[in-house]
Amino acid sequence: MSYNPTSKKLTFLQLLSNDSNVCKQCNNLEWQPHSKIEIPIIQRDYAQGRESKEELRKNFLNSLFEATNGKSLELDFVYGSLKDNVFQPLDGQQRLTTLFLLHWFVAVKEDKLDNELRKLLTKFTYETRTSSREFCQDLINKGIDFKNLIETDYLDKEKTKPKNNELSKTITNSYWFYLSWKKDPTIKSMLNMLDSIYHTFKDTKEVWDKLNNISFHYIELQNFGLSDDLYIKMNARGKPLTDFENFKAKFEQHITKESWESNAEATESFSHQIDTLWTDLFWNYRDKTENIFDEQLLNFFRTMAVINYTLKADKSKSDVFRTNIDLLTNNSKKVSFNQYLELGCFDDDYFKTLKFVLNKISDKSGLKTFLFDTTYVNEVEIFNGVIKNDLSYPDLVIAFAYYQYLALEEDIEIEKLTSWLRIVRNLVEGSRPYLFNNANDFANALRSINELLQHRNSIVDHFADTQINSLSGFISEQFIEEKLKAKLITQNDDWKNAIIEIENHRYFKGQIGFILDWCKDENGIHNIDKFKAYSEKSNAVFSNEGLNKFDNFLFERALLATGDYLLSKGKNLSFLINNERDISWKRLLRDNNQKREILKQLFDKVSTLNLTNDLQKIIDEFSDKNDWRYYFIKHHEMITVCGKEKLIRKNSDFDILLLKTTQTNGEHRTYYSYSLFLELNNPNLIYHHQNSTNECKYFEINGIQIAFNSNSKKFFWTENKDWVNTHEFDDRDSALSFIKELCKTN
Repeated sequence: MSYNPTSKKLTFLQLLSNDSNVCKQCNNLEWQPHSKIEIPIIQRDYAQGRESKEELRKNFLNSLFEATNGKSLELDFVYGSLKDNVFQPLDGQQRLTTLFLLHWFVAVKEDKLDNELRKLLTKFTYETRTSSREFCQDLINKGIDFKNLIETDYLDKEKTKPKNNELSKTITNSYWFYLSWKKDPTIKSMLNMLDSIYHTFKDTKEVWDKLNNISFHYIELQNFGLSDDLYIKMNARGKPLTDFENFKAKFEQHITKESWESNAEATESFSHQIDTLWTDLFWNYRDKTENIFDEQLLNFFRTMAVINYTLKADKSKSDVFRTNIDLLTNNSKKVSFNQYLELGCFDDDYFKTLKFVLNKISDKSGLKTFLFDTTYVNEVEIFNGVIKNDLSYPDLVIAFAYYQYLALEEDIEIEKLTSWLRIVRNLVEGSRPYLFNNANDFANALRSINELLQHRNSIVDHFADTQINSLSGFISEQFIEEKLKAKLITQNDDWKNAIIEIENHRYFKGQIGFILDWCKDENGIHNIDKFKAYSEKSNAVFSNEGLNKFDNFLFERALLATGDYLLSKGKNLSFLINNERDISWKRLLRDNNQKREILKQLFDKVSTLNLTNDLQKIIDEFSDKNDWRYYFIKHHEMITVCGKEKLIRKNSDFDILLLKTTQTNGEHRTYYSYSLFLELNNPNLIYHHQNSTNECKYFEINGIQIAFNSNSKKFFWTENKDWVNTHEFDDRDSALSFIKELCKTN
């Protein structure tokens, strides 16, 4: 025989009652008497008052507050079963507990808590813990003096950030409150909720009767005990809703409120797509242990919110803007739905873009991609970055350019998409080492790309024709380079193919202004044959990671023999590394100055077929011993000891330090003493580096120390580290002869 329970619409006080009057109020539906309402052991602790549930608590109390202003509120179903004449809620524990606390608060505040009401409220109790049950009883029967609440605590010593805990502090300071109760999670949550109720309802008047505007549908499951099996089958809220489930419900309500889908087909609606097509996509990126993808979906929404907020926010309020961007991009900080709304992240543009993009990239088998390779955008890496919310500022700009294009185009033409992304890649990668250091740089770049989107399907023509020479968010050198390349590309396919081939070199990533500058003839006209020749040499010299690995710093030494190409970083100079803002090869290639001209001179001296021999020949032919560069060129070990960043400190031609680290309080040697040490090439010599400029750097043999004096510009020797009584050599050759004799006697 089947049992179909019937619902009754009740208020909280009606649920607590069990007399014949309730029967009349419930349209004469059958009523099963009960002596009390008890939250059973199987239920989890009261959670709505947890500190982590501030947004849920705020939203629920706001709804209750509106109901006390005359608006009726129905709180869905409350159902459960009778056990020994005690009603045990199967679903509705959280709502019922909050209503219990609200009724107690209003009754105390409005002086309604007489003996009859006390008896009624004490019918609501907890079976989960003795402490929870006793707290509820004492709260009702012993209570507090509401008119004399204890002053609030403060979060900081200056008493500027109140905890707003007048009510809970008064309760916990009451004679009847046991300190051990603070360890009860349900009581802790109740105290938090009471503080929230107090600050929501403290200024209201004559609310008691208006609490009847709040109701729910009561279902009593007759002839059922509250077994574990029944709980598992029936209690959809036995396990808390996940963050995404809460977010999804609120977002769907917001869609309805804003009428964003008033004319949408049911099968194309947000609710349908997120439960079908989009789920198929994100299922492939789920947590395989838990088989959930909530975090990934939430992060997709969050990343799109970062972009929309950046496009729309008032950047003139820079401090506020940076704080909000930090909140949105920082995975360690949760963003509530209300915060998204307060920041203006969600609007019609956001919603349309979100739907269009997810529809375009979603596929049952995984992520749907459009490009043939990853030259301009790695679609898989971008998506992974989005669902982890860990994209850097430049990568966020690329993601925006890609996804926004998909959103704007009904049918994707791969050639036009590729052309668009090529320009974006070049602008971003050319500027990446120098900009994107803060939220303002990111916002400038994002908004510039947004402006360029109107030219997305004719982007090369736009760059060829534009009269402007800069674009906010990107370095001017790269923008001007893109204009020049666009003009050459539109001339003929020969230029187009040659430019695209070399700019897709993985180290250059679009930055080939140096080749464009070098390939001009005497009249300033760009020569395609010279362009191809310099491109070929560039491929021979640079790998995907940077400078090719030439043995013994062969390339650096040959380049130094051609001229002083070293770049500065603070007080130091570097022989250059592959990736760094100030001292990288990319920086040398970018800046159109004398330093880059030295590289061109070297390129003009070598051939790709005989590159190593040509470099060695340049080194061998350098003969000026009076030039400070000489020993760097002749002894590769001089560069070896300069550390990862290949740094030196050149105070003058005669005062040069070889730095192992970035500062002189780290290991370092002096240029002339170490070069002499290397030139002697004797295993009996021991070199002593130092970690202070005040300490002498020297090498020694047989108790004799040899060093170099940068002030007198001469070598000297001493015994037993007597740096006061020293003996200077006339010149380097004299020092060499002296030391060689010492070595013979060793």
